[in-house]
Amino acid sequence: MRIGQRTAGRVPELPERILEEKRGLAGKRLKQLERSKGMQVFLWITFAVLLLYAVFAFLYTTAIVYASGKATSFLWFWPVTLLIALVAAAGLFLVLTGRLACLRRAAVCLSLVFWLCLVVFFSWEALIFSAGRRAPEADASYVIILGAQVRGEVPTLVLDARINAAAEYLSEHPEAVAVASGGQGNGESISEAEAIKRGLMRRGIAEERILTEERSTSTAENLKFSAEVIAAYETAAAASSGGMAEGAAGLPEKVVLVTNDFHVYRATRLAGKMGYGQVSGLGATEFFAVTIQYYVREFFAIIMESLRGNL
Repeated sequence: MRIGQRTAGRVPELPERILEEKRGLAGKRLKQLERSKGMQVFLWITFAVLLLYAVFAFLYTTAIVYASGKATSFLWFWPVTLLIALVAAAGLFLVLTGRLACLRRAAVCLSLVFWLCLVVFFSWEALIFSAGRRAPEADASYVIILGAQVRGEVPTLVLDARINAAAEYLSEHPEAVAVASGGQGNGESISEAEAIKRGLMRRGIAEERILTEERSTSTAENLKFSAEVIAAYETAAAASSGGMAEGAAGLPEKVVLVTNDFHVYRATRLAGKMGYGQVSGLGATEFFAVTIQYYVREFFAIIMESLRGNL
């Protein structure tokens, strides 16, 4: 019984000892990796990237304020991330110079997370960029121009670029009907839809080819309310001709969404999720001071729409 008791007492000790040895070995390897020359270079590169970003964020914030004003949406992102980058760079510098050597492991882990986030961010940005460069369908029945900010009665450069792109498409495809979509927000003397309509008419598009939707305040509402306007238009057209409206019972087929290049990916994905048929995007590709900012904002907008189940 004593022998059995000793054996029973020793059996669980063996795997525990092996586990402890493996942990110790893993810990030593991790320390070696943390203190390796390659990791030192990796941390210095991360430090340099953080500093470069801080400089870029400062210069870009200044450029946006000069070109578009302090009230520009999403402007807060750059000074906030600039501050975060400076704090992270300062902490990393103290670790690299040995003043906060106790936080070296945390610095390594956070640096790895930082680079992983960059990979994810630029992968999504590549999708957004490529979507904005695709050619739209050539035989669309409807062209929905998504609204953007109007200052007083004057379209911003972003909205004016959408109007230009839509007018060019409508001129080349005279059978297509335009839907100017966008409500009236703060600081806007007229609705975004009205501003789009006026812009199209100035560019030679006949008024009878332009429908307006003036209730929406978001991309999702642009699409929802524009579909209702199209359905009402088709119902009225069918009633006047004594026929039946093809799209009155559902969402429209063969639609081109006109927006800026950075917005095409999210807009077309939303439309597809809502049940639109053959939907394609036409992205205005003019570059403005705020273009980079809007590309960055789209990344976070896509995350939010995905969490809401809209994408």
